[in-house]
Amino acid sequence: MAYRVLIIDDSVLVRVLLQEFLQVLGHQVVGQAGNAADGLKLWRSEHPDLVFLDLSLPDKDGLLVLEEMRLQEPSLRVLLVTGNTQKRVIERARELQASGVLKKPFAAAHLAAAIEAVSAGRWFS
Repeated sequence: MAYRVLIIDDSVLVRVLLQEFLQVLGHQVVGQAGNAADGLKLWRSEHPDLVFLDLSLPDKDGLLVLEEMRLQEPSLRVLLVTGNTQKRVIERARELQASGVLKKPFAAAHLAAAIEAVSAGRWFS
């Protein structure tokens, strides 16, 4: 299944790498944002199937962004992208019904596995 994807991450390098990996895997990146405000605007206008969301954004915590998205679109697939693998963060992500956590740094194989898990409705970590 090919997804329409939105990437919200403050790192330009992560956004570029994700976009390149995603395009190779046959997905369409409908937008990129470096902060929560721009990301939420794009999310509302582009209606992606899948969002890659950084937990550490300059203007808002990624978990709060996830919570806002969940309130408006409960079925949205969201993969959190983070270097923070603390147990409490992962637990909160699961409580907010994230689709999984893609840990930085990641390889193309991890990205493909994450998307496969999301497609099957499984949690990815």
